[in-house]
Amino acid sequence: MVEVEFEGIDELIEELEAIDADLPEIKKEALKAGADLFKDRLRESVYSYGLQPHSGNAPEYIDRSYPKDDEIYVGNTPDGFYLYFQEMGFYNVRARRFIPPKPFMSITFERSTDEIMDEYVRVFREGLRMNE
Repeated sequence: MVEVEFEGIDELIEELEAIDADLPEIKKEALKAGADLFKDRLRESVYSYGLQPHSGNAPEYIDRSYPKDDEIYVGNTPDGFYLYFQEMGFYNVRARRFIPPKPFMSITFERSTDEIMDEYVRVFREGLRMNE
């Protein structure tokens, strides 16, 4: 018969419980950090894909929500409703034709996913005290 004895298991359990208690707050911080990075990238690229800067306010109309149920949203505020038309296209009644989309949000998101994931990892490492 093999006898197994564990030493330090109580400390390990306490450490795991402490990590579990901190996890929801760390998740929120990681979501905010990633969303802020994406928001900044969107503000930088808003005029890069065809939108003309008539008033120059479009970057101000891009914002993020607060984390809720492990989700966060980045996009235009109600004042920047026209950014939706830029992204999706629209039917111009006066011209009687569809104006094709000139997307910038989806392109910027695709180009920023690696940086956003790096930001998540950085926040989780700091939160879980796993710095290299």
